[in-house]
Amino acid sequence: MKKRGFFLASLLVLALCFNSNANITHVDYASDGDGVIQCNAWDWNGSAPDLTLPLISGDYTNCLTGGYDPGHVIFNVTADSADDPTLKISNSIDNDSTFPWSQVTVNLYMAVPFSVTNATLTAPASWSIVSGDNQNATLVGPQYKATLVYDTGPDIPNDGLSSIDFGYWVKFTGSPSYVLTQEIIPVPEPSTLALLVCGLLMSGFVIHRRRDHSANS
Repeated sequence: MKKRGFFLASLLVLALCFNSNANITHVDYASDGDGVIQCNAWDWNGSAPDLTLPLISGDYTNCLTGGYDPGHVIFNVTADSADDPTLKISNSIDNDSTFPWSQVTVNLYMAVPFSVTNATLTAPASWSIVSGDNQNATLVGPQYKATLVYDTGPDIPNDGLSSIDFGYWVKFTGSPSYVLTQEIIPVPEPSTLALLVCGLLMSGFVIHRRRDHSANS
């Protein structure tokens, strides 16, 4: 009986070891500095297997190409081991670009395998998650990638006040330290996109004419 009790206790200890999660010990995030997304930087140190970050609030600001460039927020995360800690991320991004948004795509990149669960969308109320919830990231080139797509409602006006509010959980494995890149790509309504393309073509035409004129003078 003593041997059986010792054997059962050993199995219990092993089960606890295999089911334990790593503790996240450090997280910081900030925009990548290219001017497309403006948000306050944040830095945290502690110990938690599941960490809920404060709301990432910012503006998708105008840029030289009309706000159509992807915007990036970079997360640096450190854990005490590589055993599946979970990061819970939420965002509120104002549309301060030069066009209404008819769809928003969120790409997530990491150098190690990860999964995305518990995707949420709280604003606009009429929008929904088109695809991407509960997925394992796939290897694309040197990095793993997951994609969330938000759509199906009226356009988000570019008034600097209207926003998309979304979130998700990321669970990673394979490394105690990693960088997570959140890439936000808003899509203009079709008529606005046509105007943007025409504007870019006209700009290229003007630059070409100027170069020809300079060469001939």
